[in-house]
Amino acid sequence: MSFPARQPARSEITQADIEAYNFVIDRARDHSGAKDPEADAGYYGRFLLAPQVSAALCRLGQYFRAVGNSGESYSHADREWVDQVLGIELKTNMVAMGHLNDALSTGVRAEAIEALRAGREDELTETEKLLTSFIRKVYHGTMEAQTWAAVEAHMGERGAVDYAEFVLFLVTTIRNIQLSTANAHEPTDAQFNERLAEFKSGKREIDDYRKRIS
Repeated sequence: MSFPARQPARSEITQADIEAYNFVIDRARDHSGAKDPEADAGYYGRFLLAPQVSAALCRLGQYFRAVGNSGESYSHADREWVDQVLGIELKTNMVAMGHLNDALSTGVRAEAIEALRAGREDELTETEKLLTSFIRKVYHGTMEAQTWAAVEAHMGERGAVDYAEFVLFLVTTIRNIQLSTANAHEPTDAQFNERLAEFKSGKREIDDYRKRIS
């Protein structure tokens, strides 16, 4: 037995699960650039002892990352804002810090992230306030008609459904990452703030998020 869960070798995978296994391995190689995904396919690899589950989660992640390309749902910036809000709600910097580059690259304001983390939500734009409220209400199970209708007006009926489901998917993703790493790589608030300051000052270059949309 081991915790966190180990990534199994290909030889351990049954014929019924090999297609799911291959999908996860190929995604790790093509999307995250893993050099040897059969040895380490990231956190999806840690769940390959249940290949169908890992592949299903991986496929959902692929879908939610690409939605912003359609022009018929939420935008990439809307999606990146979820990472920042849920990081606070779930009391973890792991995903929020890892997505700082992409958040800024998609157009999320650095000042909005600072204001959100400092509790100065009066400094958010009306759209930022709306999305923050929506994300929290989905997470806490407190959604009501007025907020839902406002988000439909912002991103369409499909967008509201996509966005709500992405919020719930990201909750699962964050908890899965914590499970797969035993919280071994949790950044501190100071590390988060330092990284954000580096992006703001130009000390750290903002890379194009589109390289990771596939």
